[in-house]
Amino acid sequence: MNGKIGFTCAYTPVPLIEAAGFSPFRIFPESKAPDQAGHLLHDNLCPHIKKVLDRALADYLPYLSGMFFINSCDSMRRLSDAWHETRPNDKTILIDLPSVNNNLSLDFLAKEYERLATTLFQWNNKAFSLTEIEEKIDTWNSLADSVKKIEENISQNYFPGYISELQKIINTAATDSTDKALSMIKNKIEPGTTAKNGLSPVFVFGNLLFDPKVYDLFEKWNMYVTASDFCTSSRFVSKIDTDADDNIFKSLAISYLDQMSCARTMDTTKPGGIAQKIAQQAKESNAKGVIGFTLKFCDPYLARIPMIRQALQDESIPFLMIESDCTMGSLGQQQTRIEAFTEMLGV
Repeated sequence: MNGKIGFTCAYTPVPLIEAAGFSPFRIFPESKAPDQAGHLLHDNLCPHIKKVLDRALADYLPYLSGMFFINSCDSMRRLSDAWHETRPNDKTILIDLPSVNNNLSLDFLAKEYERLATTLFQWNNKAFSLTEIEEKIDTWNSLADSVKKIEENISQNYFPGYISELQKIINTAATDSTDKALSMIKNKIEPGTTAKNGLSPVFVFGNLLFDPKVYDLFEKWNMYVTASDFCTSSRFVSKIDTDADDNIFKSLAISYLDQMSCARTMDTTKPGGIAQKIAQQAKESNAKGVIGFTLKFCDPYLARIPMIRQALQDESIPFLMIESDCTMGSLGQQQTRIEAFTEMLGV
């Protein structure tokens, strides 16, 4: 590997980064860096974006061979602009992401992914190779299959510490390499502990929840997560359907737009699709309740919470909404609410 490519969005095709000879590095909003982003960005902006920028301002990052941005929302676009001001010598690329899923959008995104791949190979002075891209996709899909098997185990029984181990593997795929994550997961497909009872089964969703210690905290707070839907959880390791189209980049576009359920992406044929999907995931994972963890000032998610609440109410599934700023401290402030909610659910 010839260095790391930084990125911040789950719509990033990691196999393209690795095929070009780089390793991925997802910049999580975790940092002891001072709060300086307000000098460049508005205070009432997504805390995810501001904390990533804080890392850049404090140089709290490894050496990056380049930085990849996706214009998934206005805040992400503002981060790209601020990055140029903060680190003007970095190689960067910004691609646009359609907000709807239709044939025109898929064709557009396929061309954007092809432009990304071409740029990455050029950055590494490496000959463009579809074969290497396909090989890296196969490895990625092996990881995705293993993640799915673990998720199936988690949805059936409570195994202490199992989901936090899964999050460590997903984080490795995001910040190190698919190969290393795959080697880690081989011995984790079957849980290493005995199934236990006594905690409330809950489905959780939202923007991002990436720290494995969070899931251990949940278990201390009388709940266990039967499944999750975050851009930093198993949704990030979605399988790529290489048979979706003869063009590998069109297959990538179809796979990412079809499988992702980010609040910023809409299906115009099913306006309330995200709400129905969350209710369905909660039922399929045998959860007794649902907790939504959304970021402050995230308009796409906040705008969809009412329809999500209604969809869960229609299914008689209790719902707790929590708004935070990505920090463990802000989550700790919600402990009383979470414990009260899970006690109400029972076991």
